[in-house]
Amino acid sequence: MKEKLRAVYDSVDKKFFEQFEFHMRETNLRKLAAYLYKPKDASSLAVTRILFGIAMLFDIPDERGGAALNARWGDPSTCHFPLLPFIQPMPMPQMAAVYAALWLGALGIALGYKFRFSSITFTACFWYLLLVEKSYWNNHSYLFGLVGLLLTFTQANCYWSIDAYLNASVFSPTVPYWNYFILKYQFFILYFMAGVKKGTAEWLTGYSVQNLSEHWVFNPFKLFLSVSQTDYLIVHWFVFAFDLTVAGWMMWSRSRHVAMIFCALFHLMNSRLFRIGMFPWVCLATMPLFYPFDWPKLMFIYMKDSYTKSKAIFCKYKCMFLNNKTVQVKDNKDILKEENTEQIENNVEDKFEEDSSKEAVDDTKEMKEGNTNKEKLNKMDSIEPAKVDTTNKDLIERKRILTCSLIGIYVFLQGFLPFSHFITKGYNNWTNGLYGYSWDMMVHTWDMDSVVVKVVDNEKNIEFFVDPYHLTPNERWSRHGDMVHQYARCIKDHIMKESRKRQWNEAGNYLSENISIYIDVWPSLNGRFTQRMFDPKVDLLNVSWSPFSSVSYLMPLLDEGLIWREHLLSVRETVHSWNNNSDVVFLAEFPGYEYEKYVPEELKNVTLTVLEGLVVYEPEALPNRISKSFQLRTGNRMELSSGIFHKIINFGETPAYYMYTFYNSTAVNFSLSTPVPKLPLAMELKRRFNNMTKFANDIIKSLIQLLFNVSKCFVYQCEN
Repeated sequence: MKEKLRAVYDSVDKKFFEQFEFHMRETNLRKLAAYLYKPKDASSLAVTRILFGIAMLFDIPDERGGAALNARWGDPSTCHFPLLPFIQPMPMPQMAAVYAALWLGALGIALGYKFRFSSITFTACFWYLLLVEKSYWNNHSYLFGLVGLLLTFTQANCYWSIDAYLNASVFSPTVPYWNYFILKYQFFILYFMAGVKKGTAEWLTGYSVQNLSEHWVFNPFKLFLSVSQTDYLIVHWFVFAFDLTVAGWMMWSRSRHVAMIFCALFHLMNSRLFRIGMFPWVCLATMPLFYPFDWPKLMFIYMKDSYTKSKAIFCKYKCMFLNNKTVQVKDNKDILKEENTEQIENNVEDKFEEDSSKEAVDDTKEMKEGNTNKEKLNKMDSIEPAKVDTTNKDLIERKRILTCSLIGIYVFLQGFLPFSHFITKGYNNWTNGLYGYSWDMMVHTWDMDSVVVKVVDNEKNIEFFVDPYHLTPNERWSRHGDMVHQYARCIKDHIMKESRKRQWNEAGNYLSENISIYIDVWPSLNGRFTQRMFDPKVDLLNVSWSPFSSVSYLMPLLDEGLIWREHLLSVRETVHSWNNNSDVVFLAEFPGYEYEKYVPEELKNVTLTVLEGLVVYEPEALPNRISKSFQLRTGNRMELSSGIFHKIINFGETPAYYMYTFYNSTAVNFSLSTPVPKLPLAMELKRRFNNMTKFANDIIKSLIQLLFNVSKCFVYQCEN
C-alpha cells in the first residue's frame, strides 16, 4: 500500500514540477512569487482588455441604465436601495457626470489610453452605481466591477494600446504571469461556483427552471428528446455538469478546442434566452485567456502565411490565363523556396557587411575602453556593488512576495464569499445570499402573484393602500427582506411630505406621525405553491433589521407542500388543455391568516377548489345583499363571482392548500399578435445604438445644466 501511495505521490510531484519547476516539498512564498512573475507574452491580455472595454461601452447605456438616466435618477421622490446607508444617490446632473466618467473610463480601457487612470475611474464609478442601487443587480453585476478592479493592477496596456504607442521605450511586450492567473481564476471560479450552486435538490430534480426548452434554441434537442426530457436532461443535468467542469476542460490542452466550442454555444444560447446584458459577451471575450499567451501573434503569422500561399497560387493561375498557353509553373513550395533562398543570400551579404562594420566599431570601442578600465576598476573598489545589488534584489523580492500574498487573499475571498451566508444572515430569505453575489443565475425561478402595501394611521384609525410600484422602478425589492425594510421607511418619508401638500382622506385632516406599514408579498419559488413571504401582521416601521441577523418577519417556506408537486403539474397540464386562455393558480396559507383577493371582471368561470385543509370563504358585502360565509373542506369547490373582493381564512391548525381555475376573456387578443423573430440581431443592434445615442444626448444636456447652471426645464424642454 505504501509503495502505491509513493508511486502516486511521485507521479503527482512530477506533474507539479513540470508546471511550477520546483517540487511540492519545496513550495514556499518565494518560489510561488518567482513563478507568478515569469514573463509571458502580453498579446492575449491586450485582446481581453480591448474586448472587455468595448463590451462595457455598450453595457453602460443599456444594463447600467445610461439610456434611462432621467427615469432612474431624475425624480427625487423615487425610492432607492443602497447597500450601505451612507452611500446615497446624487442629484440628476451629478449622476450624469458619474455615467460620463464611467463611459470614458471604459473607452480608455479599450484604447489603452491613460490606462491606470481610466481603469481606476471606471472601477470607482461602477462600484458607486452598484452600491447605491441594489434593486437593479443581476447575478453577474459584481463581475464587471471585479474585472475592472483586476485590470487596474495589471499591465494590460503594454501591448496594442495608445500608451504603448506613445511610450514604446517604456513598455515591454511581456507581462508577469500573475496578470493572466488572476483573471483566469476569476472566470474559473465563476463557472465552478455556478455548478456548485446548481448541485441542489431543486435543480437536480428539474424544478428550478420549467418550460425553458420551449425556446427555439433547444429545437435541435427536440429532434430526439421530448420537451420534458430536454428540460430535465439538457437544461438541468447537462448545464450542471457543464458549469462544474468546463473551466477545467478549457485549461487542459487536449480538450480545450472542444470545450471552447461548447462554451461559446452556451453563452450564445444564454444571450438569446435571457435579458442579461453583456454578460455572455464578456464571457466570450475572456475565453481566449485559456489559450496560449501568444495566440494572437500566432494567428497573425498563420494569416500571413495563408496570404503568401494564396498570392502564389493567384500568380500561378494569372500567368496561365494571361499567356493563354501552357506554361511550366513552379509549385508553391518551389516559389517559396526560391524566395527564401534569395532572401537568405541577401541576408548573408547584409550580415557580412554588418559584421565587418561591427568589428571595426568594436576595435575602436575596445581601444577607448582599454584606457578607462583602470579608472573604472579604481572607482569600483571604493563601492560595494554586491551589497547594492542584494538590497535591490531583496526589495524586489519583498514586493513580489507581497503581491503573491495579496493574490492569495483574493483567491481565498472569491472561494469563501459564495458560502458566507451564515455571516450575512440579513440578506437571506428563502434562498441564501446577497442577490447578485451568489452565482445563482437560473438556479431559482420566481413568479410574483401580488404585492400589497397597507398604511395605517394608528391615532386617527385610518387605513389606505399604496401602489407598490408607484415609487420604485421595478419589483425586485419585494423579494428581499432588507429592501422591504428600506421601502417601508421610504414610503413613510414620502407620505409625511405628501400629507402636508394634499388630503389623504375624506375628512381632509393631515395624517399623524404615528403610522404603521404592512407589506404582504405573495410569490412562488420554482413552481411551488404561491404563499406569503413576509408576515403581514408585522409593522415594518417598528421592526429592526441587521445584515448579521436573520430576518425576523420572514415567513417560512412551506416545504410540506412539496408532496403536491407532481399533482400540481398534472392539474396545470389539464387546465391548460381546456383552451389557450385557461389558467390555474395554486396557493398555500398559514393557520390563522387570511388572504384577501379581488377577482377582475375579465376573469370568467372562476372556481375555488380546496386541495387540503379547512378554510372559510367570505365574499365582499355588497349593497342590498346579505354577506354569507362558506366553510370549505378538502375536496370542496365553489364558483366565484367576478368584480368583487373576497377573503379566504384558514381556520385549521395546519397550512391550507387551494387553487383558482379561471378563463381570461381578454387574453384572446394576444393570440393574434405579430410573431417575434427568432434571431433579431438587427433589431438588437439598432436598439443598442439608439440607447447609445439617447445616452449621449442625456449626458450632454445634464453636463450643460451642471456646468452652466441652466434650468432643468430649459435643457429638457419641459412644458409649463
